[in-house]
Amino acid sequence: MSQRTVTRRYAAALYEEADATGVLQAVDEDVLMLRESLDANRPLARVFESPVIPEDKKDTIVRELLETRVEPLTVRFLRLLIRKDRETLTKEILDQYQSLRDEQRGIVDAEVTVARPLADEDRAALVKALEEKTGNDIRLHLREDPDLIGGIVIRIGDRVFDASVRSQLSSLHDRLRDATLSDDALDAGA
Repeated sequence: MSQRTVTRRYAAALYEEADATGVLQAVDEDVLMLRESLDANRPLARVFESPVIPEDKKDTIVRELLETRVEPLTVRFLRLLIRKDRETLTKEILDQYQSLRDEQRGIVDAEVTVARPLADEDRAALVKALEEKTGNDIRLHLREDPDLIGGIVIRIGDRVFDASVRSQLSSLHDRLRDATLSDDALDAGA
């Protein structure tokens, strides 16, 4: 079974149990907090990733760190991952859970790269335009890259819209090069 299949199954199981027991909102908040914590705290992430740390030690760490801070279902779920030797997939499972919940809510992530910071009104207009175009609510992830020179690059899922000056200059360069090569070929044939 592929890793993606495994992570989707565990994420779906967590969702189904949270929904069935009426703690969906609390588990959603726990998942968000855990994803942020694993991204920000490398030693915590290593607890889940390390094959050297024994199962009982990992279980103790999870209970001591989280038992009074998160929904009991979340703690039971993490302990299950440890028992089933799936704790190395924790981050991916939490990401899958978030993707599943976003899909159910009609939320999509838009990775947007700009050359310079956007003003608040420009950011709001961009979100509105993307929501109208996709028919979904947009969660905007904005990144600055001065190398773009100007314009914008938008990635939503596997679709990319590149309207950057850098991209347009590169395209122009390619067309000029191709035109020069074609002219050279015509001259050689004459």
